[in-house]
Amino acid sequence: MIISMIIIMIIIMIIIIMIIIMIIMIMIIIIIIIIIIIIIIIIIIIIIIIIIIITIIIIIIIIIIIIIIIIIIIIIIIIIIIIIIIIIIIIIIIIVVVIIIIIIIIIIIIIIIIIIIIIINIIIIIIIIIIIIIIIIIVVIIVIIRNMFISSSIFSSNK
Repeated sequence: MIISMIIIMIIIMIIIIMIIIMIIMIMIIIIIIIIIIIIIIIIIIIIIIIIIIITIIIIIIIIIIIIIIIIIIIIIIIIIIIIIIIIIIIIIIIIVVVIIIIIIIIIIIIIIIIIIIIIINIIIIIIIIIIIIIIIIIVVIIVIIRNMFISSSIFSSNK
């Protein structure tokens, strides 16, 4: 009777130890996942800030270029107006049309450049996020497999 009681007590102790080990493993995995998520969020925020800064710099450069182009166009228009005073109304109309076409072409080129920059930035963000997700999945799988091996070795040593 005493021997059977001792055996039952040993079995109960082993079960309690295994439950405690499992709880500790689950807590460790949860902590690791939380840390990884925090790191990802920080990385994404940094990437977004960098992209915003780059975009602002590019927009400032484009605005400066537009201002220079407008100044050049104004100078050209002034010179043209001085010449046009002597020239007939038909030539005035032709020159104005040409200037408008040049401005439209410049604006179209600038818009295309901005769109290309935004697309490139979005592609870079997507690639970085995919890489981070893959790394996290690999790390979590490795941690889970390692913990399984550790728990199984502890269980076998307790036996």
